[in-house]
Amino acid sequence: MLVKVIQFLPAIVFFAAFKLTNNLVMATAVIVGACIICSALEYILTKHISKIQIFMLAAVILFGVPTVLLNDPDIIKWKVTVINLILASSLFISQEVFKKLPFKYFLGDQIKLPDEAFRTFARMWMVFFVFASIINIIIAFYLPFLLDISEDEALEWWVDYKAFGNPILNAFFAVICGFILIRKYPEAFNEINQDKK
Repeated sequence: MLVKVIQFLPAIVFFAAFKLTNNLVMATAVIVGACIICSALEYILTKHISKIQIFMLAAVILFGVPTVLLNDPDIIKWKVTVINLILASSLFISQEVFKKLPFKYFLGDQIKLPDEAFRTFARMWMVFFVFASIINIIIAFYLPFLLDISEDEALEWWVDYKAFGNPILNAFFAVICGFILIRKYPEAFNEINQDKK
């Protein structure tokens, strides 16, 4: 549980730093430092760093360091879009090109579903990740034109979306996918409940 809190801390620190300074470059510098510290803490506590933490650290460094060095806040705004497109592309290449089932690899030990269900699940997430990447572009770069608001107001909207909106959107879609799978394959989830008893 503590590790999960540590993994979520950089996002909170980023949000707080922006609200205190109203400076996206400064907040980006803070999240880069927070990610490095939290990754070190995770290693100290568990003697390893999770793959998701390594991925997030790499993404924050890849987009955060140029943002700070070039003093260009637009660079960090692309992070959410690029990560979502990388995830969509990874699922597509793994499943459609190499004919692997990535969700079966990650969830197959916990949920017994037919291959077609894992295939459909992955396709749903591919579409969602592309959708989320487009939403980020709209919020990051086009709100002043669409809503007739100032650049500063649009920046606050984007920071709120990055800190809370995007994670909530991901969680909401995950719940929808879960309900779809439970309705279509109830026997798989009955087995999980039986195993827990």
